[in-house]
Amino acid sequence: MRNYYDILGVSRDATQSQIKAAYRELAKKYHPDSASDNEENKLRFQEIQEAYSVLSDPEKRKQYNACGHEAYRKMNYTRYSSADDWPSGETREGHCGACAEGQKPPEDDITLHVVRIAVRLNLEETFESVIKEASYTEKIPNPAPGALPKYIDKTWRFKVRIPKGSFENQMLPLEAVICEGDELIGYLRSKYPDNFYAVIVLLQDKPGFLRQAYHLFTHFTVDYHTLVLGGTVHIPTLQGDKPFEIPAGTSPEQKLRLPGQGLIQPPKIGGRGDLYVFLHVRIPTELTPAQQAALLQLKKAFEAESV
Repeated sequence: MRNYYDILGVSRDATQSQIKAAYRELAKKYHPDSASDNEENKLRFQEIQEAYSVLSDPEKRKQYNACGHEAYRKMNYTRYSSADDWPSGETREGHCGACAEGQKPPEDDITLHVVRIAVRLNLEETFESVIKEASYTEKIPNPAPGALPKYIDKTWRFKVRIPKGSFENQMLPLEAVICEGDELIGYLRSKYPDNFYAVIVLLQDKPGFLRQAYHLFTHFTVDYHTLVLGGTVHIPTLQGDKPFEIPAGTSPEQKLRLPGQGLIQPPKIGGRGDLYVFLHVRIPTELTPAQQAALLQLKKAFEAESV
């Protein structure tokens, strides 16, 4: 089977400029407006478009290299059952559709059954490559003759390596991330050749943080004098405390925004969400004599100013 590099006639370590140049040359040669109007040329042009849509995108190319040609195509081009189900303005190849209008997924993609295996990550684990426990269970005939129940659960337990930069509901081909799972992969290939097995990433909530889409919300308590005079505070984030400059005269219950300190977003969106912080004032329950005297002096100064 030819991969995307073979289709464009470039090496796996080709630069983006080399990929673009190869695409332009082939697209010009096989474009319906310039090539012979036959089915073979049409298919060749669609093939070129699909290859370029992946290899020209650094994130897609990275995933493609990790998954392999067949697994990548199954994961990315089998999510819809008919042409009417494609997202608005997008075809299987991921381009505008001007050269592939009305195109439908191939019949073998339509019948593909995707089996999802859930793996849960802490929010902090999305920023690094981690190995996690996973399991797959199915019903098999009871090996004991005449025994009840007729079917029992068989469970495979294995480990998977989730790459750095993972995000909620990300789907990864099982074969690309499984660690030492040759026995399970061989079993699934032989018994269910038409199934596609994917690890789906689910995120666990972190105490003290509320998730909304890819944004996070948290609360932070600040001393009264910091709100009045301003100053630097260190706000907890998923990657440690981050310094933040509180402007003088900041009101309590105000919401601050730390851009790019939320959750990792899918490559299609890019970047990270934001962290929103609700400020609260800290009221001391005990004061030293010096502190009490200073507050009394401050109170008198404010009272004198208001007269």
